[in-house]
Amino acid sequence: MDFDKLIDCLSEKGILKELDGKRMTTNEMPALLYLRLIIAGLATNKSRTNCMMTALETYTMRNAEKHLSECKLKAKIDGMELEEWLCDRISKQLGGE
Repeated sequence: MDFDKLIDCLSEKGILKELDGKRMTTNEMPALLYLRLIIAGLATNKSRTNCMMTALETYTMRNAEKHLSECKLKAKIDGMELEEWLCDRISKQLGGE
């Protein structure tokens, strides 16, 4: 995966500016999951937001290879290079071209 190539493509489309201030909202969580989040925060002295960020980072890092493999397959099916495919999909999700 050539991140420089992806960043160049996203920059050309003006998407990098979109990423800077991007914030996610969540759907309503099941009560048990929310309680686990509160307990994790109490145990680690972190805010719920920081616990969610840590969980998200852990998930994406542990599954990065699997996710890239899936994206490579989808890019191949669409006849595109991985970076080109990711740039296209990311820009569409963030409201670019």
